[in-house]
Amino acid sequence: MTGMTIYAAARLAKRALLRATMLSGGFAGAALMIPAGTAFAQADVQDEEVQAEQIDENVILVSARRKVETLTEIPSSITSYSSEFLERQNVTSFVDYASKVPNLSFQPGQGGSNLWAGDRETAIRGVAGKGTTSFYIDDTPVPSSVSPQVLNLDRIEVLKGPQGTLFGASSMGGNLRYITRKPSFTDDDGTVSVQGGFTKDGGFDYDANFRKNTVLVEDRLALNVAAGYLQDSGFITRRFPDSTGSLVSKDDEGRNRVLSGSVALRARLTDTLEVTASFIGQRSRLNGFPGAYLPLPDYRPVSYTIYRDTDVQEFSNDDWGLGALVFNYAGDGFDIVSSSSFFARKIVQVDDNTEGTNGFFNDFFELDFSGVPFTVEIDARTKAYTHETRLSFEEGAVLPGLSGIFGVFHQYQRQKDANPGIFVQELEDAGFDPPYLAEVRARRTEKNTALFGELYLEPVEGLTFTGGLRQYWITQREDPSVDKGALFEPGGFFNAERTARQSGLVPKAVVSYEIGDQGNIYASVAKGFRVGGTNFALPPFCGADLDSLGLTFGEVGQFGSDSLWSYEVGAKSRLADGRISASAAAFHMDWSDIQQVGQLPSCGLTFITNAGKARIRGGELEIGGRPLANVPLSIQLGLGYLNAKLTDPGVLPQPAGSPLGLVPEWTASISGYYETPISQNADFFIASDYSYTSSTTVPSVTEEGAEFFTRQPINLVNANFGVKFGRAQVMIYGKNLLDNRLTFGDQPISGFERYEMVEGGGFSRLPRGPVTRPRQVGMQLRLDF
Repeated sequence: MTGMTIYAAARLAKRALLRATMLSGGFAGAALMIPAGTAFAQADVQDEEVQAEQIDENVILVSARRKVETLTEIPSSITSYSSEFLERQNVTSFVDYASKVPNLSFQPGQGGSNLWAGDRETAIRGVAGKGTTSFYIDDTPVPSSVSPQVLNLDRIEVLKGPQGTLFGASSMGGNLRYITRKPSFTDDDGTVSVQGGFTKDGGFDYDANFRKNTVLVEDRLALNVAAGYLQDSGFITRRFPDSTGSLVSKDDEGRNRVLSGSVALRARLTDTLEVTASFIGQRSRLNGFPGAYLPLPDYRPVSYTIYRDTDVQEFSNDDWGLGALVFNYAGDGFDIVSSSSFFARKIVQVDDNTEGTNGFFNDFFELDFSGVPFTVEIDARTKAYTHETRLSFEEGAVLPGLSGIFGVFHQYQRQKDANPGIFVQELEDAGFDPPYLAEVRARRTEKNTALFGELYLEPVEGLTFTGGLRQYWITQREDPSVDKGALFEPGGFFNAERTARQSGLVPKAVVSYEIGDQGNIYASVAKGFRVGGTNFALPPFCGADLDSLGLTFGEVGQFGSDSLWSYEVGAKSRLADGRISASAAAFHMDWSDIQQVGQLPSCGLTFITNAGKARIRGGELEIGGRPLANVPLSIQLGLGYLNAKLTDPGVLPQPAGSPLGLVPEWTASISGYYETPISQNADFFIASDYSYTSSTTVPSVTEEGAEFFTRQPINLVNANFGVKFGRAQVMIYGKNLLDNRLTFGDQPISGFERYEMVEGGGFSRLPRGPVTRPRQVGMQLRLDF
């Protein structure tokens, strides 16, 4: 090899390793990639229990416009799952509820970090890619891969379409909000439940949780606490040769243990001033990656037994916590909310990259490291402080028929990522200095400040005009660093300090008309955006590739925000004497200046740029409630359709008119619950649900370029039945009853690609992806007190 070729190979190796620490990215969306950078906001602390008492049980409450309203009165498409629904359907995980939401899809491995616990990206309405969907816990920002246990959730809300005016960046497609139970000033109640069961070809699963609300001072002071611990047993078998060459098997790979807890203290200081202090946290321990190899070209798991060259125990430890302090002042015709939150997260992960690394050294250096384990450790830490003060005023407080909300927002976020160098004796023996593959570290900060507001004008009864606007200012900075290791030139590679600044306006307009007190029809237009960022400095030998694209080194140093315009019409209503809620929406979105991953074929590196356009059209239909007045049967039906096309490919290796990657055409689900007395003291119940996601294209970046795989459709069936005895309940449950062995998509590795020899000669990539858990069955005991 020439010195230039070795240098190029080393740079390519560095790029693969850097992906593990969120220093570079995966192929997100239709080869779309976006760095983290989100504008967030906090929600009103309102006495929802009082409002709920005034509404019958068939009405669904949401807080999409920063105040508690019924689902059918908000002129927007929203999916909401109440705590009662979550309990009845035995929903315990992100997959359980995310697979039920129309036009929502998720894809592990598309966040650019290669973290099993921190790399899931969620797309709403086909707006796929990192940073396109925002996540909140009680209206406080959390990374999109955070999934709190449902043990103390009041509901889950999914807001569809751009939500930039009230929720800022990273809400291009919509956002998902976890709303926890607020401490009640009136109810001393609690719940305890335990469940145990088995995973097919796995082990024992169990879950125990506890929740208690305590009124410390009636109508003045209340405390809510919750805690839970669960284990989902491993279902993957790992096989590797021992020192004699005999195969050794280790089961229980993919086992996950989660400890979670929350506490909230709510105090009514005066008749007009209230304060709530809360904390929620979670600790996850994942023993081995819960995935299997996906041989090409079929791109589907053929076995849940994986064969490795050495004995390396992979794992992922994920710890996060969120604390918030919220003051709420209720004046005469107006409210003031001031909230502050602090979020911290630490992920430590160890990957086994033995096969791909050995292949690299064999191909480029003609060195045989057979039997030598090569691992990559990923250490990712995030801290974020968010503050918002907001004023809302009621209709008539300023002018007749006018209400609104105004606020100021600020967030400071700091992120530290590292791949520490891992000593390898065989590298030292071969003369590599230093004797480890790479040591890569990065520190980034982001400051996000915004002014925002929405006005609601009702000139005549029933007709409402909504106008919203958000002005934002965002500054990003990455500290200088030096990448060191055997794969870098002597002295390491210096990364200079990089900064990026951007600002802009996010508008929204809605016209809606109430249909009695049963619903509304509406039309809206809104803009969504996500934050830009900086690229890594490209080496000089990439100049020829840039010239062929008509670009310069300066032009690829940064990339800007991309944006979309959404046009939507919809209708909502309550039918059958209010027992059923129904909603339908149709939309068209134009996406421009898409943040795309460009591939430089000669030097083998990638960069992010703004190029290309897409068009997304689709619709949603949701129906829920009790269809028959005298039959205790509740149903929930959801159907979503998407037609997403790349109208201008930009730098992507796709022709115009190609479907957007990671966007399924159809999503559908149906859930049912039936309960009836079987004696004077007992009730029988049965629940079931089915969810479907059609096949989708999964784009993937490789050292050679881009590839596109087809992920098979996802079909999941769950069910449970049992008996209630007063406040006690016994339930038998089953999940993935059809025992489908499916993959959720590609999980790019944190090092060199693994290849396998194929029939007829030659080699093919061997990707690995997360898979569905086999059939689970078990029993749950629950007591309300």
